[in-house]
Parts: sequence; C-alpha cells; structure tokens
Amino acid sequence: MTRSQFETMTDFADPLTAVTRRGRLVLAQREGFLELDAAGERFELLGPFDNAAELGDDVEITGVVAPQGRGARDTPAMLVRHVRRV
Repeated sequence: MTRSQFETMTDFADPLTAVTRRGRLVLAQREGFLELDAAGERFELLGPFDNAAELGDDVEITGVVAPQGRGARDTPAMLVRHVRRV
C-alpha cells in the first residue's frame, strides 16, 4: 500500500489490513516509545519488534492500524509486524 492509495492511517476501513510506511525512527512524545516520521506524518510504534533499526535510521515498517478509543492520543499508532532498514 502506498501513500497515494491512502492519505492517512484513518482511511483504512479494515483495521487488520497490513500497511507499509517508510520514514525515520524518532523519539515519541510518550517516554519509552518510538515514532515513525513519514514525510511529516508521525505514527507511534506499538508492540515488541526486532530492534534491527536504531533511533534516526531510515526504515520501512509493516504493521496494522492500532485501535484507538474515543479521546485517543493525537498521534495515530501502528502495531508493528516488521521493521527493515532502508
């Protein structure tokens, strides 16, 4: 799936649809978490994942949109399945 197919993470009708995003790993607003900065759009990364990549690396991340309840944080989240350095 590419950015041209879906503008944001909230555009996905099926919450179990796997998505892939490329960007840079950055510190999250919440302590102890990482975010993916994908061309100015940030996604909080959830779940345990292979630490093959480090803070500041350019990566490709595959995962699923994390469910969010009412009043959820501003940053969309992704349950990570795979991280690959690019």
